[in-house]
Amino acid sequence: MWHGSRTVASVPHAFFEDAESGDLIACLNGGTSRAEHPAVPLTPGELAAEARLAAASGARAIHVHPRSADGAQSLAPSDVLPAVAAIRAATGLPVGVTTGIWAVSGDTVPESTARRLALVTGWTGPDKPDFASINVNEPGIDDLAGLLIDSLGIPVEAGVWTLADVDLLAGSTLAARAFQVLVEPTSLVAPEAVAVASAISAALLERGVTVPQVHHGYGLATWDVIRWAAGAGAGIRVGLEDTTVLPDGSVAAGNGDLVAAAMRLAAEAGRR
Repeated sequence: MWHGSRTVASVPHAFFEDAESGDLIACLNGGTSRAEHPAVPLTPGELAAEARLAAASGARAIHVHPRSADGAQSLAPSDVLPAVAAIRAATGLPVGVTTGIWAVSGDTVPESTARRLALVTGWTGPDKPDFASINVNEPGIDDLAGLLIDSLGIPVEAGVWTLADVDLLAGSTLAARAFQVLVEPTSLVAPEAVAVASAISAALLERGVTVPQVHHGYGLATWDVIRWAAGAGAGIRVGLEDTTVLPDGSVAAGNGDLVAAAMRLAAEAGRR
């Protein structure tokens, strides 16, 4: 469960402070395309509308991949800040964004990491994100975390995909600075995804990374990971970034449907 008051006390949002009232992040779009689901939100207005539906279904925070005018994922302040502002105005919820290196154009790794830092430096002012996600398997994570946390005052969650990522996190400065860990098993085979999530969870604790955990999966395996995480008392995430289908395999209408289904699974697992 989330207990942000003991991890990042500077974040003035209830979802970090009140674990008893809910702990679900809605991930509205990610890299999912309109071809994969027609309701994937791209513009600030569309993101706000989907966020509103997710909030009404029980989401306590929102995670997005801002898009440029051509629909590509973007870290440019001109795309990030309007998206954050629109979602926050529509819901009043904390809004987090990706820092994925794939959203940056660069011919080499050094060029891409430098370009990312330059773009993120512009995440300032009243519309800056409430938190940001850093994938620990990407280059330059210590510099990126320092920029976000120290210079911009934006808390960071650490994204861990594999057991090897646990070692990467434990060996980085982010291990002591992330307010939570996002556990992201990539297998689309449900038993494999749950096994990886469980192994990562245990490995994090063994390596002394004791901040709260949030778990999610992909495709239909999303729901097995959510069932396991909810039963284990961890936070959960769901949305069109992760899956377009409901637990029975039918296509969801949008993010609101997915959040509602996750909330039902959490309740079945004995969570509020």
